[in-house]
Amino acid sequence: MAADVAVRLRAGWMSLAIGAAICAGKFAAYALTGSTAVFSDAMESVVNVIAAVLLVYSLVVAARPADRDHPYGHGKIEFFSAGVEGALIGVAAVLILLEAGREIWRGPELRNLDRGLVLVAGLTAANGLLGLYLIRVGHRSRSLALEADGRHLMTDVATSVGVLVGLGAVRLTGWTLLDPLMAIAVALNILRSGWELVRRAVGGLMDEADVVVLQRIAGALEERREPWCIDMHSLRTWRSGAIQHADLHMSVPRFYDADQLHEIDTEIRHLVLRGVDAAGDVLVHFDPCRPRQCSECAMPACPVRAAPLRERPPLTLERATRGEEKLDTGEPLVEALR
Repeated sequence: MAADVAVRLRAGWMSLAIGAAICAGKFAAYALTGSTAVFSDAMESVVNVIAAVLLVYSLVVAARPADRDHPYGHGKIEFFSAGVEGALIGVAAVLILLEAGREIWRGPELRNLDRGLVLVAGLTAANGLLGLYLIRVGHRSRSLALEADGRHLMTDVATSVGVLVGLGAVRLTGWTLLDPLMAIAVALNILRSGWELVRRAVGGLMDEADVVVLQRIAGALEERREPWCIDMHSLRTWRSGAIQHADLHMSVPRFYDADQLHEIDTEIRHLVLRGVDAAGDVLVHFDPCRPRQCSECAMPACPVRAAPLRERPPLTLERATRGEEKLDTGEPLVEALR
């Protein structure tokens, strides 16, 4: 766990240092060429630098252990960081649109396009390598903030490629109006990217269900399902930074004692966390079995069996995530969902 924190922080500082250098280079390219499209690219790099500062701060805070005031840790700040980054992208898009409109009104004046193209191309390559690195580290260390920053940089790379294509077209055709038009296209593209980041961040802060994670947990439990696992429901998950949390209800033989339940709890925790390949916490609520479940129970030599086994339903995603039920009848507890 400590090694993952060190890797995330190193990647965050690298994003900040290299991002600042790339931003300075793009503004130098703008001063060299006077291109609105290059200005749009430079403005997005400003957002990258601000986002990198937020990234480093969020990684430092997220690495703090859980305490009395934050019993689930501090990892949620990564979602906040990603949301702020998305909002800043929106601000940058508006500024680019204003500058592009001004250039269209007064007429573009471009210069030194050859040197500008070479400089922007080199900066774009550096940005692409940094973005791929952040995505890989973010995925391996389960850091949404790092992954979001990396994907934003890859969007910036696509933007820069568009700028290069636009400047190349201007260089070949002499039609300077292509420059502010390309800037408008860039602004609309990064506005879409910002919206996606905000949406993901809000989903994380609101503990939006991750169907992929739920499916993997249900699949892991079904694959290694023991006879004592009679049924499961109310499976829920949420993330706090790199920490995966899950809770579920499991029906087990009602004659099991506390020692047996403790062993089951340990095994379920191991299966769930191995299924999602993450560090985390799993809370299991044990429900005592009822006669209505005997026909679905595979326990051998059960001393309280009221009916023979007919069919054992698999722990599908739909079955595992259904809501709480009354023990004796299986009727949904609708009031629990209010």
